[in-house]
Amino acid sequence: MASKSDIPENVVTILDSLGDSDRKCVIDYITSLQSKINEDAPNVGNFDDHDNDTEYYPPYYDKDSSVEDFDSVADFKQKAADAKSNVDWGQALEFYNKAVVLAPPSALLYANRAIALEKLEHYKAAERDCNYALEINPDSGKALKVRGSLRHKHLKDWRGALSDLNQSQAIDFDSDVAETLKELTKLRVEEEKREAQDRIEKEEKLKKRASDIKKAKEEAKKEEANRARDSTGMPGGMPGGMPGGMPGGMPGGMPGGMPGGMGNIMEMLQNDPELQEAMKNPKVIAAFSEIMNSPGGPMSLMSNPAKMQQLMSDPEVGPVMQKLMSKMMGGGGMPGGMPGNPSGGNDDDIPDLGDLPDLE
Repeated sequence: MASKSDIPENVVTILDSLGDSDRKCVIDYITSLQSKINEDAPNVGNFDDHDNDTEYYPPYYDKDSSVEDFDSVADFKQKAADAKSNVDWGQALEFYNKAVVLAPPSALLYANRAIALEKLEHYKAAERDCNYALEINPDSGKALKVRGSLRHKHLKDWRGALSDLNQSQAIDFDSDVAETLKELTKLRVEEEKREAQDRIEKEEKLKKRASDIKKAKEEAKKEEANRARDSTGMPGGMPGGMPGGMPGGMPGGMPGGMPGGMGNIMEMLQNDPELQEAMKNPKVIAAFSEIMNSPGGPMSLMSNPAKMQQLMSDPEVGPVMQKLMSKMMGGGGMPGGMPGNPSGGNDDDIPDLGDLPDLE
């Protein structure tokens, strides 16, 4: 049962005002609460049975509290220092915990408690104390050094360790830390090499992809041109001529006709580099395809002056037709005129051949 000496004076006064039965009931309840608190409270001085898988949370100063017992803080800090000298880290942590809650802690107090927490394998709690210390004083070399050591040895954060220890060295040089920094710098160099290699591989992949896309576009363009040639019924640039031809020439408007019929046209196309080049033009191919596939074939032009004019007026098709007709007529143009114009005079619907651009 709790004694009156364990109960605050104002609570004792209230208890004295109660009857014996009620007072006993309240005191028994207070006793049970104290027992439960003692059972649940961590044994700060005994860490032999500490479960390192359970994160430890030491007490912290209550900022809303008005407590500022700096004399007691100094006393507990001295006791903690003595315990550290005796390598009694559990006792040291107990005194640091008491000092922390009695007045606003300094950065140095947090850094010293972080050392005790690290020794007792409370690595996350130690890092938090270093964080608090650096919030109070960002230039705390000790807090930076302790946190850098924690991150390097226990928290698997070598980048954070490298940053902390570099800063601590700038504030307070330590030869041991210098050796650690050599190791961490080596890790950084290796990482930079890996990052550079990754960048190179990524760039190579992008270049290859761009090359593949360009090649695919070129192939698609080539296939499109092949399909255009195929659609004219003149595969491969019209090798082998145009089946069906126009044997006997075009009688009835071109005296003497077109000697040799379509066989001569194929021969002219094969022997004239300019005509071969012109027949690569999809527009020219389409025009010749239309002529060949129209009712009556090429002969239909003889009865369709408007169509002849349209073709001859085209800046791409006209010169090719002019050259073909010139060669078929032996270089003499179209003697005798077209059907329906036996006089050979100019038809207003058909441009003079001399007015058209020449391929030669």
